[in-house]
Amino acid sequence: MVNIPNPELSSLLSENRSILNTIASCSVFEGIDLQTIERLLPYFRIKSIEAGEVLIAPGQENHHLYLLLLGELRIYLAIFDELNPNSEMWGIISPGECIGEMSIIENKPVSARVVADGDCELIEIQETVFWERLVPIPRFVKNLLQGLSRRMRKHNEIALQKQIASEQLHRDLRAASKIQANILPQMPLFPNHPKVDVFAKVIPAKEVGGDFFDCLELDERYIYIAAGDVSGKGIPAALFMIRVITLLRLMISSSNSLASSFTSINQHLCKHNKDDMFVTMFVGIFDVDSGQLIYVNGGHNQPFLRNGSQPFEILNVPPGMLLGVFEDASFGLAELTLRPEDTLVIYTDGVTEAENENKEFFTTMRAGEVLNTVPSQATSQNVVETLEKSVFDFSGNVSQSDDITILSLRYLG
Repeated sequence: MVNIPNPELSSLLSENRSILNTIASCSVFEGIDLQTIERLLPYFRIKSIEAGEVLIAPGQENHHLYLLLLGELRIYLAIFDELNPNSEMWGIISPGECIGEMSIIENKPVSARVVADGDCELIEIQETVFWERLVPIPRFVKNLLQGLSRRMRKHNEIALQKQIASEQLHRDLRAASKIQANILPQMPLFPNHPKVDVFAKVIPAKEVGGDFFDCLELDERYIYIAAGDVSGKGIPAALFMIRVITLLRLMISSSNSLASSFTSINQHLCKHNKDDMFVTMFVGIFDVDSGQLIYVNGGHNQPFLRNGSQPFEILNVPPGMLLGVFEDASFGLAELTLRPEDTLVIYTDGVTEAENENKEFFTTMRAGEVLNTVPSQATSQNVVETLEKSVFDFSGNVSQSDDITILSLRYLG
């Protein structure tokens, strides 16, 4: 077993550029530019193992993601039988594929035995590098989720013969849920902008879903907020959600026209959309100095707005189609000026369409009534959590059928 220290990988690249291209060809780095990968190289290690050597074993702690460059790895989910090793073989890891991500994501001991079938060369990535350097790259997470999705499909096929496939499916979904949660902005939101108080929360109906919110500081004066709802549920919706967030972060800026950016995002979502996925969303760019909010609504629920201590009212939004269906769809732009103590609440239909035991909906009217019980001086977190609690109190023992997202922006001036 040979471990080459991190700095040597960069120096080795100067002599043999093909290693960089080999890493770039791996499925988890598909679509990521070479410059980005090259910046990551000092954090990687090269690891060599010989034929028959065990890379990871059940019960062991694992703190690395392994990316196979050369050779082949075999995965065994049961106790390894040296007399008949293939009897319990679950699968094969080929060059370009990775292993070890599950134990990192779940922070649990390894549940499989991974053995080298011939001499192998791998890239070893420490878990802190995984979380701090790789997960913030949307395309990497998308590729990883797609890999998990492919793995889950394989699990479904095996489930007819082995019960363990079903258990692994749930583990993969929990892993995908954790990755998805790390894609969304973390609290507190906008700590460098004391003039705004923003809080948001997503409560998925299943392990992963299509609801999302996004918040980003564009510069010292402008911030952007978004909330959306992707059609469907599960892994397909989660993958489409990542695509939407990636496009938003690439195209939304304080200098570009919000309407033209929204149109471009829609056109990109319409391309290569064989499954006819779509998304509704509300996006706004807010000037923290003047209180001006420029916003566009793509088929999404109308937000609530409260002026000072007045009751919440439904905000009039310009007409706009949902995104991902018609490439030539147009979107109207609107603006308003928030004054100190004004509060904006954006939500998805998981709020208004939550059902109780009598098959009654929570409704937009009830949501407004609940919001009006919140004091005008309440924080955005209090606004979000009050509405969330009311929805679940209303539903009682009825299982949540749709994702729920609530975002509140309170202007402090």
